[in-house]
Order: sequence, then structure tokens, then C-alpha cells
Amino acid sequence: MDKTQKERWLPVLFDLYYKNMHQIAPTGLSYQEERTNWLSEVSPALDKDPRQIMLCLNECDLLGYIQYYTRGPLLMIEEVQMIPAYHRTLLFHRMCKYLHSQLPQNIEKIEAYADIRNTYSRNIMNKMGFRETNEATYPGLVHLRADACTVVRHFIRAK
Repeated sequence: MDKTQKERWLPVLFDLYYKNMHQIAPTGLSYQEERTNWLSEVSPALDKDPRQIMLCLNECDLLGYIQYYTRGPLLMIEEVQMIPAYHRTLLFHRMCKYLHSQLPQNIEKIEAYADIRNTYSRNIMNKMGFRETNEATYPGLVHLRADACTVVRHFIRAK
């Protein structure tokens, strides 16, 4: 995503995030409150150089996105979302494969957070080689970590 276009894209990304997460991990906030909070966190974070959002588009339609940053040998996955029609398809693997092709070659570790209630996401991450750490820095979230070479083997094989 071109960061100069964040005002255009962030509301669209939030709507996808909200559609996917409001039933899995309800916050108790109204749509507008949650939107305001999300935008107030994500928008300034994107002003930092390392933070990126990779969009997956079909023509102009958003199919999904990955929000991430790199810091030395670390890749931190902050968010992965796809439209419901593409859940349980190869789109996730294709997005990971493309992301891998765009990353620096020195990535050794991959970390991510998942909502503790999102068992589907946590199961996928466990299958890819992520392990939950005891470093719960955010309430309600699980911190996961994996060796990059272990994870890469899973999505590089996907056709």
C-alpha cells in the first residue's frame, strides 16, 4: 500500500477487520468507537518507516491485507485479514509467498499476536511452526514466535 493513500485505504481495511473479528473477539464497543480507536492506532503507526501494509486486490476490490514491519532479523506480523469468501482457500498462502518475496533476506524470526479467542488463527499458526510464548504484553492476546525457515517451508510449497 502506498502510505500516501492511507486515508483512502484505512477505513476500508478497518471494515474488513471489523467484519472478520467483531463476532470472534467482541470488544463491547460500538462500531464507531472501535473504528475510531483502530484508526487512531494504525494511522500514526504507518507514519513510521518500517510499518507496511500489503494489499491483495482483484482489480480494485480488496481481498485481504497483511500489516507488518521488519526490525533487523525480525518480521512482526501485526494483522492478516481476508474477505470471508477467501477464508480457507489458498489466498493466505499466496499472500505469504508474495510477502516473502518482498522481504529482506536476513529475516530469521517471525512474531505475531493473536486474540486468545481466535482459535482458528492460533491453530493455523501452530501448524506453520509458531509457538506461543509466555510474553503476554497485551491483555487478551497471545504472543507467538517461530523460526522464519520453518514458516517459509509451509507457504513456499503452496502453488
